[in-house]
Amino acid sequence: MAIYTGKNLAVLLDSQAFSHVRSASVNHAVDLVETTTASLAVKTYVTTVKDFSGTVEVLHDGATELFDAEILPGTTGEIKIRPEGTGSGSVTINGNVIISTVDFGVPYDGVVAVSVGFQGTGDLTVGTQ
Repeated sequence: MAIYTGKNLAVLLDSQAFSHVRSASVNHAVDLVETTTASLAVKTYVTTVKDFSGTVEVLHDGATELFDAEILPGTTGEIKIRPEGTGSGSVTINGNVIISTVDFGVPYDGVVAVSVGFQGTGDLTVGTQ
């Protein structure tokens, strides 16, 4: 198993690369339904449907209109998260998404960052480039 840092992290929405990426997270989950019957002493569950969501944090770049016009809540596309960068054979996490939030953070003593939230619609795939 390869261990890597986020130093080479690349994130794309369709073919548009996010610039100045700081971090990305993906929450891949499955819904559960309780199936406990009256005679059982402990709860039991079965799985139902899968879901994924996440966030991408970038530094705001006033020279681009990436978050002013191109990526707004409601934007759809395929997100491609590449933890090891864009090299051949590197890991890629892909899925169709709807951008759900775009949050600007303006700290007193730091850089202006933008957090882009997304909700998956369909399967999340993990593979190689």
